[in-house]
Amino acid sequence: MYYDCIIVGAGAAGLFCGAAFSKKINGFMLEKTKRPGTKLLMSGNGQCNITHDGSIKDFIPCYGKNGGRIRSCLYQFHNDNLREFLHVNGIKTFAREDGKVFPVSLDAKEIRDMLLEKCKARGFSLQTECEVIGLSSQDGIWNVETTKGSFKAAKVILATGGCSYPTTGSDGSIFEILKRDLGVDIVHPKPALSPLKVKDYPFTELAGISFANAEASIYHNGKRIAVNAGGLLFTHHDFSGPAVMNISKYAENGDTLFFNYLYPLSYDEVLSKLKNAMSCRKESTANILSKSFNLPKRFSRIMANRFGNSPKTLAKGLTGDSFVITSIGSFRQAMVTSGGISLDEINTKTMEFKKYPGLYAIGEILDVDGITGGYNLQFAYASALVVSSR
Repeated sequence: MYYDCIIVGAGAAGLFCGAAFSKKINGFMLEKTKRPGTKLLMSGNGQCNITHDGSIKDFIPCYGKNGGRIRSCLYQFHNDNLREFLHVNGIKTFAREDGKVFPVSLDAKEIRDMLLEKCKARGFSLQTECEVIGLSSQDGIWNVETTKGSFKAAKVILATGGCSYPTTGSDGSIFEILKRDLGVDIVHPKPALSPLKVKDYPFTELAGISFANAEASIYHNGKRIAVNAGGLLFTHHDFSGPAVMNISKYAENGDTLFFNYLYPLSYDEVLSKLKNAMSCRKESTANILSKSFNLPKRFSRIMANRFGNSPKTLAKGLTGDSFVITSIGSFRQAMVTSGGISLDEINTKTMEFKKYPGLYAIGEILDVDGITGGYNLQFAYASALVVSSR
């Protein structure tokens, strides 16, 4: 069967792309799993952190080393543009104090269902449980071979995601097909936005407790390679929360993970405050820590047990606690994938493959990943609109 356009993958990027076509076409959308938009429905714990507030110029560093390479894409279809797209289609949004943008309904399903309706209105039929197993081109026509037959189109848009949350369909299998059939360069995929496990983790009993603003940093062979400040979450087995997850992709087993639990206070500031408090109060060290820095009592007790009663060792522990990283969260835990189709393969102004006219890639399948806060869905939207607007 022949189509004007085939979109491979009915996740956020694929749905945005199909929904934003300016006119009705003969389109076809393939989805590997039983239902579309599964990962979108999981975003923000089901509330859908769709983008971030503020200037789009501030988004660029949030994508790391490749942020500058997608600048034109993001500037053309920015966060205000995305919110307007949603508003025009009946979905109001709001920005929280931390800048994260959500639908007023706090229901990801509302966005998913709207995008499905728009895709249908633009002429896209949807085939679920349909996995791509081959890709080829002849005389300007693309052939997409699947488990449910072969389909042809003048334009094919790859929106299959990366490797994170593989049960949602983004299991990375498309990368092997692209290497085998087209010789596409794939940057080795790694889990990103994932928790970190460390040796001798001491905070199991604190599972569920979080700090609003801690600083985490990773050192490799004595050199700091990543640092980030933000929320820190203690789980039963590992460190999580934005402070850790935003730098997790840089970690390797054996690296050192440092924490300043009292950021932005420095060692000297904490030491001075501790000396003053411990000379004035006749209380347990744990109580002094809790009252002086507004820390959870259980956390203060653990820190007192670990570092004793010396103001110097306590100050060092509170502002420079260190652990040896033993493992990075798997793709089953990672929110996104670092790596994917090399941007050297893509014209980032059009999202078309340089060597293969009529073949495009959008969203997480590309070697682009952002920090937490709606940045990855913003790129899914921006890269999708670059293609559908052409």
